[in-house]
Parts: sequence; structure tokens; C-alpha cells
Amino acid sequence: MKTIAAFLLISLLAGCVTIQSNTKSDAVPAFKRILVVTKMRKAPDRYAESFLTSFPSGYEVCTVALSPLAFDNPDEAIKKQAENCQSEVILTLELSKTGHYSRYNSANYEYNAEMKSVATGQAFWKAMISSDPTLGEQLPPRSVVKRLLTDHIIEGKLPDGQSLQAFN
Repeated sequence: MKTIAAFLLISLLAGCVTIQSNTKSDAVPAFKRILVVTKMRKAPDRYAESFLTSFPSGYEVCTVALSPLAFDNPDEAIKKQAENCQSEVILTLELSKTGHYSRYNSANYEYNAEMKSVATGQAFWKAMISSDPTLGEQLPPRSVVKRLLTDHIIEGKLPDGQSLQAFN
């Protein structure tokens, strides 16, 4: 019985995210330093920080969480953090449509994602992501990283969650 319950839980969690992506193959640079930018309404800073341990070993990851309530210039905050971390690429995740969940109906949260080179400013990977409303605004980082692996944007294996290969 426990096995069935565990299987159902894993199935539910694995099926919560749908990603459609497009890669500009000739523009993908070699990189090891990534800045992850989250543009969400309600996700806390610790959500952005959850990306720190989600990338394969060998990648150095920094994060910046942008809030619509902040008075700072978002472009300035991104530029400053990219310089501090010496990031080579920027992965931006932005909430584009708020989902909801009720007893009788639900609507998925929708996000736009983009990865671009810091040196050229040129985007080389874009995605539209849909996630189950029970997850709230916190899109699972492993889902995004898994798709980057599938699309051959990054190399390696998903970490087991025990190792830290990032700094912020």
C-alpha cells in the first residue's frame, strides 16, 4: 500500500509541469556561470535560492529575486548581480499568468523563461511553462533544469540534492 501511495505522489508531482521550448542552436555559448532571475509576485527570496542546488555540478549559480513591490530598477539589479557573480548567461523566469485552484475548477500558472548571453545580450533558449496551481508561484527548479539538460543547453546530471555547487 505504501508503494502505491508513493507512486501516486511521484506521478502527481512529476506531471505538474509542462514545458514547450525553442533553442537557437547556433547561438548557444559555452558557459559555467549562470544568473537565475525570478520575476514573481509572491515567491520569496528563498524560492530563487532553491535554484542554487538544482544545476549539475560544475555550474556556478547566482540568483536575484525581483518583486513588483521593490523600488529598485530591475535592470540595474540584474546587471549588478551579473557583474558581482561574473555570470556568463542569465536565465529569467517570469510569471505571465496567475493560476488558481478551487473546489470546482482550476487554472494553471504560466511562465515565460529565457536564457541569454551576458556578453551579447542575445537569447538562445526560450520556453513557455505551465504548472499546476497547487504549486503556487513556485515553479519546481528541477523541472526547468531538467528541460535545459534535455535541450542540450547544459550538460551533466541532476544533483541528488545533497551537494552544493553554487554561490550567491
